[in-house]
Amino acid sequence: MSSIRGVAPDMVRQAYDLGSQKSETKGGFAQQLESMVGQVNEAQKASGELQVSSIRGEDVAVHDVMIASAQAGLAFDLMVEIRNKLVDAYQELMRTQV
Repeated sequence: MSSIRGVAPDMVRQAYDLGSQKSETKGGFAQQLESMVGQVNEAQKASGELQVSSIRGEDVAVHDVMIASAQAGLAFDLMVEIRNKLVDAYQELMRTQV
């Protein structure tokens, strides 16, 4: 059985670290977000590759395909929720400045 690394816990940890860092830290907010999007993309690619391998009849366990698919879906859902929170925060800032 192949080991599948959890993406969502890493994204949550990065988001927390990002929020607690000072603005002069190395990396920056945009790079951290880009990194999290890259992790989601990699999870989706891995899931897609496992699905294709399974369809081709290669020796891939069904539970590995399902786990990878669920992790990719969860990582995407988490990314969308983070985006929604950022948009809400931006809109709230715009309302306070008016």
